[in-house]
Amino acid sequence: MQVLNQEKIGRGPVKHEKKEKEKRNDMSSAKIKGLLQRINFIEADMDIQKQILVSIPSANKKDIEATIQKIADRKANIDALRLEIKNTDEEEYNRIITIEKAAETFRRISLDKKFVLVNTLNESGSCFITLNDGTRMDCLVTAKEENGNWTVLTLDGETREYPGGLIK
Repeated sequence: MQVLNQEKIGRGPVKHEKKEKEKRNDMSSAKIKGLLQRINFIEADMDIQKQILVSIPSANKKDIEATIQKIADRKANIDALRLEIKNTDEEEYNRIITIEKAAETFRRISLDKKFVLVNTLNESGSCFITLNDGTRMDCLVTAKEENGNWTVLTLDGETREYPGGLIK
């Protein structure tokens, strides 16, 4: 009888710990989402500062230096927020970095291509390709070239290219 009571006692904290872990995960997800939003706002501001920098007459050294300092400060803010994401959830941080690298690869590949159709998960809420064998591949970005070939950025952060004949 005493063993049964210990088992019951032992089960209680396990359920409680699981709920606490889920609660922490939800909180860290919300925190990361907030940090990513702040990064996006700062990046947008940085882009504006870069546009301002280009428009400043070259003789106006003081304004140029001040704008460069603003850009450097924004970059430092972004680096600090990224570190906070890494400290909050390193796995999510690594996933974000992987996707950013793949997006950069996608951009480089795209420079030499003429796309006739581009679909992104952010814009449409649904982004996928279907291979001829019926396999559906969910994506962040799909882009069809004039020649029918496809360039895809997967949810796992891979940039892939497919001949048009492989895609339905």
